Amino acid sequence: MTATPKDVVAGTKLDQVDGSQSPGFTTGAKVRLSDGGEAVYVRATSEISQYQAVVMLADSNAVGSLGAVPVTTTNAATSRRVAVATFGNIASSKYGWVQVGGRPLVNLAANCAPNVPLYTTATGGALDDATVSGGLIGGAIAETTISNATAVTINWAAGGFIVNGAVPGA
Repeated sequence: MTATPKDVVAGTKLDQVDGSQSPGFTTGAKVRLSDGGEAVYVRATSEISQYQAVVMLADSNAVGSLGAVPVTTTNAATSRRVAVATFGNIASSKYGWVQVGGRPLVNLAANCAPNVPLYTTATGGALDDATVSGGLIGGAIAETTISNATAVTINWAAGGFIVNGAVPGA
């Protein structure tokens, strides 16, 4: 179930994508969600598909300077802020909402186990339970076991950050 806005902001439609010349909000605008997470307004610096994990980074072309791109282990090193495109696809250079924290659906790699830490992967927008130095998604765990790569609900109590070089129990 997709989270709904808890704070009412006039004109907020979380599944709406705004054109590059007419953003509806300044990037970085936030709305609290019913599942405890937050929606953050960003500009897609490349195509973002629904349920991809994204890294939020500086974007000099965005109104408010906050962009997003599907997260990989490589680009996780450029920014420690991560979110999920819960509400729909966002075309390149368009504006839309991504979710930080709460219980979003996110793309996971095949055979990802439940109740273990999640990490970035080489596949843009997908997370996995395979340990990757510098790619730990802080506070995020899958709630169910999966056999095929698909979008599943994660519990993301801490929400929104990539831990640099940390490996639990190391």
